[in-house]
Amino acid sequence: MFVWLEDKRRIRRIGRWFGWLSLALVLLTMLTGYGITKFRIVDPLTAGILGKAVSQRWHETVGLLVLAALALHVGIALWSRWRGAQD
Repeated sequence: MFVWLEDKRRIRRIGRWFGWLSLALVLLTMLTGYGITKFRIVDPLTAGILGKAVSQRWHETVGLLVLAALALHVGIALWSRWRGAQD
């Protein structure tokens, strides 16, 4: 059914991509959180892109994406380990 799941390297690569995505999203969450509390510092540093209101919206949205990416990263890693133990 899923031929692309047969290659262990491909599965690990997908898991790593979700891990790096999780890290980037966590860093963005930290930046937007700082943008909410210290908006007078973050607004000029980001050339006005991350104002207080934008930081608040992104912070709420990115939190769900972090959880999803992290769950996929851990799920793929556990599944890969479990599948490797059975081979």
